[in-house]
Amino acid sequence: MKKNYTTIKSHIGVMKKIALSILMMGTMGAYAQNAPINFESAGNGASWSWTTFENSTNPTLQVVNNPASGGINTSAKVARFTALKAGNPWAGVECAHGNVGTFTLTAANSTVKIMVYKSVKSDVGIKFATASGASKGELKVANTKVDEWEELTFNFAAYIGEPSSTGIDQIIIFPDFIARTNDSNVCYFDNITFSAGSGPAMPTVAAPTPTRPSTDVISMFSNAYTNKNVDTWRTSWSNATLTDLQIAGNDTKKYSALDFVGVETTGANLLDVSTMLYFHIDAWTADITSLKIKLVDFGADKAYGGGDDKEHQVTLTPKQDEWNSFDIPMSDFTGITNKSNIAQLIINGTPVGSGTVYVDNVYYHKVPLIDPNTPQVAAPTPTFAATDVMSLFSNAYTNKTVDTWRTSWSAATLEDLQIAGNDTKKYSSLDFVGVETVAANALDITSMSYIHFHVWTPNATSLKVKLVDWGADKAFGGGDDKEHEVTLTNPTSSAWNTYDIPLSSFTDLTTRSNISQMIFKATPTGSATIFIDNVLYRKSGASVNGLNAPKINIYPNPASDNVTINSDKQIEMVSVVNSVGQTVLSMNPSAKTVVLDLSNLSHGVYYIKTTSDEGQATSKLIIE
Repeated sequence: MKKNYTTIKSHIGVMKKIALSILMMGTMGAYAQNAPINFESAGNGASWSWTTFENSTNPTLQVVNNPASGGINTSAKVARFTALKAGNPWAGVECAHGNVGTFTLTAANSTVKIMVYKSVKSDVGIKFATASGASKGELKVANTKVDEWEELTFNFAAYIGEPSSTGIDQIIIFPDFIARTNDSNVCYFDNITFSAGSGPAMPTVAAPTPTRPSTDVISMFSNAYTNKNVDTWRTSWSNATLTDLQIAGNDTKKYSALDFVGVETTGANLLDVSTMLYFHIDAWTADITSLKIKLVDFGADKAYGGGDDKEHQVTLTPKQDEWNSFDIPMSDFTGITNKSNIAQLIINGTPVGSGTVYVDNVYYHKVPLIDPNTPQVAAPTPTFAATDVMSLFSNAYTNKTVDTWRTSWSAATLEDLQIAGNDTKKYSSLDFVGVETVAANALDITSMSYIHFHVWTPNATSLKVKLVDWGADKAFGGGDDKEHEVTLTNPTSSAWNTYDIPLSSFTDLTTRSNISQMIFKATPTGSATIFIDNVLYRKSGASVNGLNAPKINIYPNPASDNVTINSDKQIEMVSVVNSVGQTVLSMNPSAKTVVLDLSNLSHGVYYIKTTSDEGQATSKLIIE
């Protein structure tokens, strides 16, 4: 019996090992990651099924010989992707689901590196997707070298814990994330690796110093203001560790092992923030992927649990290893109907119980925020003589009658607004927009030599304008219609661009006595936004404001104590305008080089206007 028992026990042990081995193999198969991706015959990538998308004719991804096997990349084989002009900026390739294995983003694999060899400098994007197609979206990093191998690093740590970061089985690569002007953007990529992050464990610089006026602020914690009394920065019911410390000489609060922490201002310290517009907090973290802010109002009885307590929580997504400045609109705390007795601020972190966050500049304020996607100063005022101008839209002149600034067949949204008191037209979600002056309003511009307008855009990468003459019958499609489209120089983003286009450039427009349509186009198609002002025709020889504007170089930018302006023309006047259109500094240097003292100006976004005898230029300046 003993022998038989031992034999049976041995068989059971073997069966257990086999079962455990099968289970481990199944688990590894479910969560194995096939890396590095190096396109060698014995490695990963070369035999995978790759699909090209959004690249016009979608030529297949090629595995080719390394174009430069010296230096940092000694691989024999690499992937080659040719980005086509007709393709979308987001053209790319994706492997078949399962090629890369199935895995979850963790701290051990959230740093992704890729080697690229490109003929242009542009963004490279990497995205992951699950079997169902769920994705957090791509990260983009620009290459800085041309025609040599360069390794780019992508930090996906902020994606850890996201639902779409579990069960990843596909990698998507965007080798040339930019609008292209030719078909020769050849991109090679290779050696995609996954490793643990190596970000700093704590901030080495202080949080940005607030510059909002103290009269507009109710501060709880900031060296920049006089703070209100706070009962405690860590209540007894909190689940976190609080450390008071200094970062670069600035008082800072550190919460580690953070699940949630309560901050209380009760009794006589209740905060009335009913006139405030925003709640502000600066936060730095190396490992927290989601930060939640909850405000609690104790109500008219000013006591917890009195039946009139109100609370609301908002969720923030911090960027890791840098200071995040969050300005949360008080209107986002929709669950709080009365904000005159704020008693609690509660901060939650994910991952629960293990993250660390550094906090500074906790305050409420009532200063309207600047929209970076909207110009803060008006377009330059034209100075052409009225007798030399035929204006369609400008506060500087009497305008001709325009039937519509957005035809029914347009693919764009039109908004009429004012920028610093100046009438302006905004086109958003812009593919193309038609402006019509038909029948009795058709324009005879035969005596004009130029079409002139100003454009400001936060994101348009190219612009086109088309003029259409309906001919002698002044009717569309009558057989004598003429049109021509001109591609403009790419606009400078977040600045007013002055366009003064010779009508002779519209070579197919053989008649100009019945101009009935003006059509603007922009890319990225369907998502561009442009602001337009001072749309007019002018005669030859008119003084051009902006056409011969000084070409200037501003450095440093961002600046702190002073800034130097170099110009190709003598600057007669220079002025600094703040974000609300107020001139805060001006001088008349009559020189090509000007140094401005900025020491008395607060941090923020400004605009420098330089004027010469031949025109005016406007440039954006950031003061840190």
